Amino acid sequence: MDMKDLFTLVEWFEKSGLSELTWKREGEEITLRKGPLSALPMPFYSQPQGVVSVPAAGGVPLAASPAGAEATAEAAQAARGTELIKAPLVGTFYRSPAPDAPPFIEKGDQVKKGQILCILEAMKLMNEFQADFDLEVVEILAENGKMVEFGAPLFEVRRL
Repeated sequence: MDMKDLFTLVEWFEKSGLSELTWKREGEEITLRKGPLSALPMPFYSQPQGVVSVPAAGGVPLAASPAGAEATAEAAQAARGTELIKAPLVGTFYRSPAPDAPPFIEKGDQVKKGQILCILEAMKLMNEFQADFDLEVVEILAENGKMVEFGAPLFEVRRL
């Protein structure tokens, strides 16, 4: 099963009313379960909750919503001519193939299409992610060895 099919299966499972699903095909088996936190075999990481926007006396919000902040950040990146490469899955972000190996890329590097950017470990699988286009690394936004959520920004890049 390729990653796209796996993500489709997980998305469908999340939207379904099922609490458990086992999928088997050609020697592959995947089991998905929903349940109480105490039943999980590994740590549970929840998505951060949104900031509540409360109008001040003049009717101006005191805090921007995460969606508004994200839109503002994307507008600023567009003005700089950069874009974000976001995590395609939940997993642990690794900058190098091994703890004692040099990182795949550094800030300021020019990267060719197909070059490995990072590894995301998910469900004990090491998934190498490659550049979809030639780019320059403007900023590395994720911290090595830390969990990232689906859609979390990993890199700020500029197309070449």
